[in-house]
Amino acid sequence: MKKIKHRIAVILAGFVGFLLRLLHKSIRWDRRVDYELYRGKIIALLHGNALGVVMLGIDRGIYALVSRFRDGDIAERLLLGLGYKVVRGSSEEGKPHKGGSTGFLRLVKLLREGHTVAITVDGPKGPYGKAKAGVIMLAQKTGIPIIPVYVDFNWCIRLNTWDRLIIPLPFSKAKVRIGDHFWVLPEDDIELKREELETVLSSLSSGKDDLRVLELKES
Repeated sequence: MKKIKHRIAVILAGFVGFLLRLLHKSIRWDRRVDYELYRGKIIALLHGNALGVVMLGIDRGIYALVSRFRDGDIAERLLLGLGYKVVRGSSEEGKPHKGGSTGFLRLVKLLREGHTVAITVDGPKGPYGKAKAGVIMLAQKTGIPIIPVYVDFNWCIRLNTWDRLIIPLPFSKAKVRIGDHFWVLPEDDIELKREELETVLSSLSSGKDDLRVLELKES
């Protein structure tokens, strides 16, 4: 029975992707992001804000990191339908049971080839807002900056789940917040930079204005 339900959910993910495309067109975005500024970078987002950030990158060929486990099948089907490319595994290097080594090395290769990669830093199971070290190690190994992103909606539903998933409603207003380039140097301490990235994403999600924000392209 569980397998049947899972297959149905995977099939429905394609339909949800279609609905997200329609939703994207109805939302009043404050500005359009010029993704050429972020080509070849590491986009960092919170799991609960994934729907908003995903809509920003529709049909741009961004690589998204998706869990190897069953829930990842649903996310993969959804993302492929929205014009993303998918890497299955984990950014946690050296954890083969999670696909860590394979996923990490694949991401390194893609970034070095100039592709853009998106990672939910507190996924796939949380805790909420707790960044994993993998994204920091990835930036350190490749020398490529992290771009923290958060999207606010004035009209949305927030689920009572571990990730506090935000579901934007049609015709809502969206404010896109993009942090400055977040560099991880070879000599940087992984744990300190992980905590720093958490702080940046927390500030973006709370709408604080004391952060440096990259210039966005007007609609």
